[in-house]
Amino acid sequence: MTRLARLLEGRTWMALAAGALMWVVWGVAAALGPGNLDLNGQVIGADHAAFHTAAALLADGRGAALFDYPDVVEFQAKQDELTGKPGFLDAYRNPPFYALLYRPTARLPYLSSYAIWAVIGVLCLVGGLVALRGRAVARPLVWTLSFYPAFATVSFGQNTFLSFGVFALVYRLLAADRRFMAGLAAGLLLYKPQLLFGLGLWWLFGIRRYWPALVGAAVTGLGLAGLSWLVVPDETLDWVRKLPEIARYSQFEFYNLHNSRGFGFLLTGDQAVGQAFGLAGLVVTAGWLWTFHRRFGPDVRLMMAAAVFATLWGSPHTMTYEWALAAIPAVLLWDARPDLRPTWVPLFALAWVAMFVSTPLTKGQLAVAGVAVQVSVPVLAFVGLRATRALRSR
Repeated sequence: MTRLARLLEGRTWMALAAGALMWVVWGVAAALGPGNLDLNGQVIGADHAAFHTAAALLADGRGAALFDYPDVVEFQAKQDELTGKPGFLDAYRNPPFYALLYRPTARLPYLSSYAIWAVIGVLCLVGGLVALRGRAVARPLVWTLSFYPAFATVSFGQNTFLSFGVFALVYRLLAADRRFMAGLAAGLLLYKPQLLFGLGLWWLFGIRRYWPALVGAAVTGLGLAGLSWLVVPDETLDWVRKLPEIARYSQFEFYNLHNSRGFGFLLTGDQAVGQAFGLAGLVVTAGWLWTFHRRFGPDVRLMMAAAVFATLWGSPHTMTYEWALAAIPAVLLWDARPDLRPTWVPLFALAWVAMFVSTPLTKGQLAVAGVAVQVSVPVLAFVGLRATRALRSR
């Protein structure tokens, strides 16, 4: 790894240049497209359409359309109206309380709402980096924005930077030994419950110390459930009743799924095999985090880095954009163990390149062969294991 670090020395600018080019090409395509579409005819920030449509339907008093699975005909009709793309569908699957967050922009034109939430997301990213390491965030900010999953967060219209801000707040509170408050903050991630996988395991493994965090997360969960029941009771009941159908919903692009479940499905084209791979990956990740906790449990920075990585690799639904959260362990490891930076540089480079190329490579393989190897999954597993080995060796 030291030899590779020397090889990369003075050449990392090429990655920044590639990242900048990615943003420029997307920006030009979005700016020159007709209406809410880019030059390729795709809805700009397409995933934002799910949140915007859900909020608009709630504002219209038509919340029953949110979870009318499996066909969501009324939801799709409203989305067609808002985006201007007939036949387009990006269904809403989050808990109904999350749609309330988008109510203030529900009456705005689609692109205005998307732009506002993109700016809010970037502000959460900057605030999160400040929470992780203080004011010296310019360099990690530039590197994070050059990372393909961070680009995907903005260009897809996703909400990963909101999660980034919450994770960073949880870390800051844990570092200050305010465990109950950290749990309260972590509970905000319940809009995507799978994001609590790593934190939950960490706190269970160290339950004697972290039981206040678990209590705090439960308090926030109960508060959000109460808010949802009070403000959107019918939609909340619908979501609970139809949760199995919502969980089974698989009308999304699996080449964007970067975890063991996605690896198994893409490799075989079989959903059952994908589920088996996903379960195996979850168990293996839990075992890895347990051994990591036994060695490094008292070190909040290292455990936070491990918990976030475990969440991304082990949870059953980790899309491209959610890997933007990998900037959190990168920043924490860089600052916590500066003596290992000759190891971090090539490992971070491998992760950066894997996420940059894996999605298009997988998409191309599917087009040619119908099955594919999502190379990011084994590469990121190697990065995690090699980082663990480096930490243990010192």
